[in-house]
Amino acid sequence: MQRRVDRSNECWLQLMEAAEAGGVTERQVTALHVVAMTGRIRRSRYEKAEGLNTQQATRDIQALIRAGLLAPVGQTKGRYYVADPAFPPNVLATAQRPHTIINPYAG
Repeated sequence: MQRRVDRSNECWLQLMEAAEAGGVTERQVTALHVVAMTGRIRRSRYEKAEGLNTQQATRDIQALIRAGLLAPVGQTKGRYYVADPAFPPNVLATAQRPHTIINPYAG
């Protein structure tokens, strides 16, 4: 569990660095972090996570699409967003880095 938390924190820090350079707000980093860690995000999840109204969440996600960071998949109610080519590759590499589980009781 600690490795997952460490990996999540490392992804967040990398995204914050990329956000500073790319004009992404800290609020929008939340959406990018979810995409890095889980592979996708829905507008409704972002809206609830950040306490936004639908219009604010939609504007934020549209800005991330225009920046080339997110790509929409699907239509209307089934739509979700995934990483686009401009998504920082180091963040995706960190999020997908495998780890081995060691049995602490093995002698």
